[in-house]
Amino acid sequence: MEAKNLRIFRRQSPVKVLGPFSRAVIWLQGCDFGCPNCIVPESWDQKAGDLVNITELADWILGENDIEGITLSGGEPFLQAENLAILIDSIKQKKDLGIVCYTGYKLEQLFKFGTQEQRLLLTKIDLLIDGLYKEELHADLKWRGSTNQRLLPLTKRYYNLVKTIMNCQDNSDGLEFFVDNDGIFSFNGVPNQANFRQEFEEKMLQKGIIVGWVRQF
Repeated sequence: MEAKNLRIFRRQSPVKVLGPFSRAVIWLQGCDFGCPNCIVPESWDQKAGDLVNITELADWILGENDIEGITLSGGEPFLQAENLAILIDSIKQKKDLGIVCYTGYKLEQLFKFGTQEQRLLLTKIDLLIDGLYKEELHADLKWRGSTNQRLLPLTKRYYNLVKTIMNCQDNSDGLEFFVDNDGIFSFNGVPNQANFRQEFEEKMLQKGIIVGWVRQF
């Protein structure tokens, strides 16, 4: 049987600013949308990143004891829908983790025009954050960058939480900063202001500090 792989940009755990509670996050590699001022343009190239075996990724997630769930970001996760569904199934067999997934597609597009694999992946997601990032609509929002993007609970798992957020707590969770072994700064999360990454990198560079995106394995 052929080994199944996912092409990823990076992974990190625990992360507390890309979905409810504490999570393991996988940034998938490859995106066709190319949103202007995307915060991670390094994740667009479908031939870049690293091929990682699904079993290895599942073992890594299951080994993270202090997480409530996983978040799939990108890149565009729905370009690798079939193998992501396999990953989720293998995790769910052993642990009931919540699944949050970002996508540039609208939910209606996936239902109407999506492939069989993409529609299957939808059935395994608890919270979908859909829509392209649009810089002109940037706002201070929970887990998303622009006002056209939606928090869509697809199961009951996060339904009440999303309802509370939309009623009175719809503000950014902020950012998490970290430093790798080479002393390179980076961050997780959705900035509450547009063009944050460029400005942040420029200010840090003025202080002699390199800011970059790193893959953590």
